[in-house]
Amino acid sequence: MTDYQATAGQTYMPARENTEIDILPYERLSRPQPEYPPLELNAMAQEKEWVLQSQTQHFLPGVSAKMLDWFWANMEKGYYLWAPGSHKRFNWVKAPWEYGFGNSVHMISESVGKGSPVFGGEGVEIHRLGLDYFPFTYALSHVLVEGVFNDKNEFVDMTVHMWQDCEGGCNHITAAVASTTVSEPPHFVKEILAKDPHARLQPPSTTDHAEYEASRWPKFLPQLYQLWEGHPDPSQNVVCDLSVRNTGEEQWEYCCPHKGLK
Repeated sequence: MTDYQATAGQTYMPARENTEIDILPYERLSRPQPEYPPLELNAMAQEKEWVLQSQTQHFLPGVSAKMLDWFWANMEKGYYLWAPGSHKRFNWVKAPWEYGFGNSVHMISESVGKGSPVFGGEGVEIHRLGLDYFPFTYALSHVLVEGVFNDKNEFVDMTVHMWQDCEGGCNHITAAVASTTVSEPPHFVKEILAKDPHARLQPPSTTDHAEYEASRWPKFLPQLYQLWEGHPDPSQNVVCDLSVRNTGEEQWEYCCPHKGLK
């Protein structure tokens, strides 16, 4: 039925099979001026034998630090706009309005482009991590650390986002860090390999996926933020402050608590 046209949403397929969707054309964003120093792993990360897999810097025109704070606590409103064609599934496992941002967990499936396997299969759980996991020697004024664990509750890898306001928008850094000492891969990888031992697994951190995501924020986030600004129900419009302060050598804490009802 190659001539089929969906008219009422009859398009469901398992996320791992949804591989033939194009991403949108995009241009890489410019870099901060001046650029920040390259990220280096701090003493804690080196002691744990973590490795820095990737890092990149962006200038996000028209996007404020406050908007990005809001985005991370309200991802269900913009996840599919963040990387159209690439982001396949999103749901909260532990929602910020119930468990608090610091204890929140979401599940995603995504690919890095048309024809590429779906990373995460039918879903990989992404856990918010405390700043005791923060792996670098310096931080920008706002920080998010989120990561994946395996079935033995061993830390596998993380993505770190940092951002701060500047003239005309905000500067942003994203980086991927992984453990070299885990005894087994995360559950979703085991599931994929059980079904296809020869599956080609390509983590987004090894591609231009971060560039695509960053390029999209200025396209949709200011308008989305404005639509929700002032919405009175905090269980639907989650307020979040991800600003940090330095508390010692290579140590940071959030300026505001992120406690939930549970």
